[in-house]
Amino acid sequence: MKKYVFIVAILFAGTVSVLLIRRKSAAAEESKPAPTEKDVNQTFPITISSDVPHDVSGQATPQNLCTFAWDEFFALNWKSDYEQSGTRGTPDTKWRYETDKNPYPPLFVWETYKHRTELRPATNVMSKFDTVPYYTYYNWTQPLKGTDTTVFNNLDENNEIGSCIVFGQSITNDKQYQVLYQAKVNRDEYNYIRTNFSTKEKLYQGNINNKDSIHADSAYFKGSTSTCESDTTSVNGKGKGRVICLPCGNNQRATEGAIEVKTAWRRLKPNEDSTRYVMRTVLTYAQTSNGLRAVNERYALIGIHIIHKTQTFPNFVFATFEQVDVQNSLAGTGHITDMGYINLDSNGNQTGPFIKNYPRYHPIPQVVKNSTTAAHGLILQRNPKSIWQYYRLVGVQAATTSDSTSFSYFLANYVIESDDILAKFRGSSIGHPMDNKVNVIYGGKGYVMGGCQGCHGASQVRLGTDCSFLLDTVDKPVLHPDTGFTNSKLQRYLNAFRHIREEQK
Repeated sequence: MKKYVFIVAILFAGTVSVLLIRRKSAAAEESKPAPTEKDVNQTFPITISSDVPHDVSGQATPQNLCTFAWDEFFALNWKSDYEQSGTRGTPDTKWRYETDKNPYPPLFVWETYKHRTELRPATNVMSKFDTVPYYTYYNWTQPLKGTDTTVFNNLDENNEIGSCIVFGQSITNDKQYQVLYQAKVNRDEYNYIRTNFSTKEKLYQGNINNKDSIHADSAYFKGSTSTCESDTTSVNGKGKGRVICLPCGNNQRATEGAIEVKTAWRRLKPNEDSTRYVMRTVLTYAQTSNGLRAVNERYALIGIHIIHKTQTFPNFVFATFEQVDVQNSLAGTGHITDMGYINLDSNGNQTGPFIKNYPRYHPIPQVVKNSTTAAHGLILQRNPKSIWQYYRLVGVQAATTSDSTSFSYFLANYVIESDDILAKFRGSSIGHPMDNKVNVIYGGKGYVMGGCQGCHGASQVRLGTDCSFLLDTVDKPVLHPDTGFTNSKLQRYLNAFRHIREEQK
């Protein structure tokens, strides 16, 4: 079996301009100077630093959450130190946004995180975090001749967790412009799993322990008050072994906590301006006469999720970004993006018409737009060429609640949760996305959560994975990467939700 090397690239979002200070007239507006760093920090004290924030206050306002999201964004998009030190997930502390003459560095910190197939390798043997990344499947084929299998972005997922397949700059379902995805984890999450659940069998038992405990006590183990606590010996005193309880970011202990990053990518057409995107040489997969083959392509980063487990928010803080042109059609400007999708039925087959220029079901809140304006102002003062002026924050979700009017309750990214199933999610599973049933626990109680946290919460309650879709063992390690319109990823998710324990025995 040949080993492959990959890592995930993160997408971050810029946004349209919205000034932080109320304007009195168009003339006055034109004469106002650009907001200074001091002005911006009065409302959004964003820190452009290589230090990843570890937590945010439990009394956090929407402004605080947006600030936290941008702090994460700039830190994770810092230049990686990997090429100098061989250390993954660490920044080059000598690099600065303001001294870089390029729009972005050759490798980001988050790109050097471990790919999902390094977390759950087909070899069933997890390597040390800093080893050269490799990519393994149960069913394996050789790459096309000349393919560089050491690139850091391995786009092996081809649909939105089984709900639909998405296309960019396409009036039909032209698969050459299909959106592809990848997922990665940071050092804290990876090392926790490697130390405690290093094989599929151990991880499976952790899933079962969590699931049984949740059903018995609405907690990860009897007597626990937080999912930041970890029981190392037993579950409910029965000696079954420890539950899966990922580490939490903690300011007092100076721990980063578990971070997962999911990114979305697509090929650009010749009429699109590539200078408005992070462009990378990636690994994709194609069906040939000789079977599935790995190939290199040049793809643009169009969306990114950063999810971070913290002491204050142990069901993860979800921050999501996207490139500003994903929902844009400006004739004559060269910035024309016609996104579309096709729904998938319960068997993973395409169903219904091609839906072009679909709506954003929940608008980006004004405070989020304001934070993007603030972030753009700061980064452009550092580097007017910065690529991040073309990426925007979509929203931040932190508190666990059943209140559908709460801030970013229906959090959804235009290119990662495109259809109404995911954009309006507040249900118990992908198969029942809007049934208003308990889908997440917090503090020993069940909640009906919407958006990203609700969906990930379903994996917590029904699969025992501590809100991570990367940690169940249903059909994992995966047989092969997704390609074209294949439905293997859909079936993995369907199996995960419908056959929790039986499928894994």
